[in-house]
Amino acid sequence: MKRIRKIWLVAALCSAAAMSSAGFAQGLPDRSEAAVDSLLDPPLAAVRPLRFERATVDVGTLREEDAPVRRRFVFKNRSDETVVIVRVSVGCRCLAAEWPKGGIAPGAEGAVELTYDPENHPGRIDVSAFVYVSGPDRRPAARLTFTGEVLPAANPWARFPHAMGALRLKQKRAEFRGLESGAKATERILCGNAGERPLHLSAKLIPPFMKLHTDPSPIPPGGEADIVITIDAAKIPASQPEDISVPVVLEGVDGRPSDRTLNIRINRINKNIID
Repeated sequence: MKRIRKIWLVAALCSAAAMSSAGFAQGLPDRSEAAVDSLLDPPLAAVRPLRFERATVDVGTLREEDAPVRRRFVFKNRSDETVVIVRVSVGCRCLAAEWPKGGIAPGAEGAVELTYDPENHPGRIDVSAFVYVSGPDRRPAARLTFTGEVLPAANPWARFPHAMGALRLKQKRAEFRGLESGAKATERILCGNAGERPLHLSAKLIPPFMKLHTDPSPIPPGGEADIVITIDAAKIPASQPEDISVPVVLEGVDGRPSDRTLNIRINRINKNIID
C-alpha cells in the first residue's frame, strides 16, 4: 500500500514539475524520492513527551467482509509540561483515529484509538498514524502502526447488500442536497454484475430533468460499475416543491418494478420561486 501511494505521489509531483517547466507553475521546488518518503513517512521529533505502551499492533488475519477493527494505544505524559495532541494524521482512508481533546497533564495517561476497515483492502496491512503534539517541533511525536493481512472476501458480492436480479448495489438511493436553480449535479451508486451476461441498464419513466446511465456500459459479467444519475435543476418546473422524491425503475434486470426501484431525493434552493 505504501508503495502504491509512493508511486502515485511521485507521479503527481513529476507532473507538477513538468507544468512548472512549461510556465504553468513558477517556483515549484524539486521533489526527490527522499522528499516524497518524508511526506509519506515523516521522521519523528527528537523530543517525544508521550510514551506509548506499544506503537505497533498486529491485527492478525482479516477478511474484506469483516467488521472494522478498533485498538487502543495507551500513553503517558512523561514530560514536566501539559501536552495537547493537536492532530493525528492517517496515511490511508482505511484508517480512522480518535484522541483526547484538551491538555494532558504531566504524568497523566490517555489513549489514541485507531480503527482499521478491511473492506476493499485485500493484501498486507501496513498502515500508520502520526501523532502531532503542541510545542515548537512540528514533526510527529509518535508513529502508531497496524500490521496484518486481509484476505479477499469469501463472497465477492458481500459488500453489496442490495440485489436486483443479477445486479448488486451498494445502496438503492441517492440524494442531491442544496441544488441551486440552473445548476447540474451528479451522484453515483456503486454496483456490480453477479450474472454471466452483460447488463444494459436504463430507466424509461424518468422526468426530463434527470438522466441515468452506467459507467461502464454495459456492465460486464463479474464487473463493477457506477450508476450515474445527473440532475439539471434548470429543467425542474418552478412550481415543484424544494424537496422532491423520484422513484426510478431500472430496466435491464429481472424482478417486479418495486424490487428494481431506486429512490432519488432532491433538495434544491429554488430561486425561481423567489423571483
